[in-house]
Amino acid sequence: MRMTTTKQLQSLVSKLKRELQEHMDAIAEIDSVFSQLGLAPTQKKKRGRPPGSKVGRPRKAAKRMGKRRKRGKFEMSGLESVLQFVSKAGGKGASSADIVEHWKGEGRSGSAYKSINDLVKARKLKKRKVEGTRGSRYLAA
Repeated sequence: MRMTTTKQLQSLVSKLKRELQEHMDAIAEIDSVFSQLGLAPTQKKKRGRPPGSKVGRPRKAAKRMGKRRKRGKFEMSGLESVLQFVSKAGGKGASSADIVEHWKGEGRSGSAYKSINDLVKARKLKKRKVEGTRGSRYLAA
């Protein structure tokens, strides 16, 4: 059984080598006809992005290696800061844009909207829609 399988495999390999040589000869013949006619063989266009193009590469990845943003340390928590700012605004309240500006002015990273939402849910701030424009105003509860 083993000898017949080995012989079959050897004959298959030799057959494939003969076919490969036939194809290589045919390609050489086609190339010679093209060169006689002054034609260059056309190559299939490669699919995908050309090598070396900058599309899809991570931006600034190499520059940021080793540099991490440090966690800020503030006297007041973000919630306390927003609540104090809105309380100081008085009866007219503070708009979300005002609160975000205050947040960034303190040098805080991220967004102030999470803190605003947490204070509204805890009922420490009241949210009032501003008619005719986008956004809301917040009043201390």
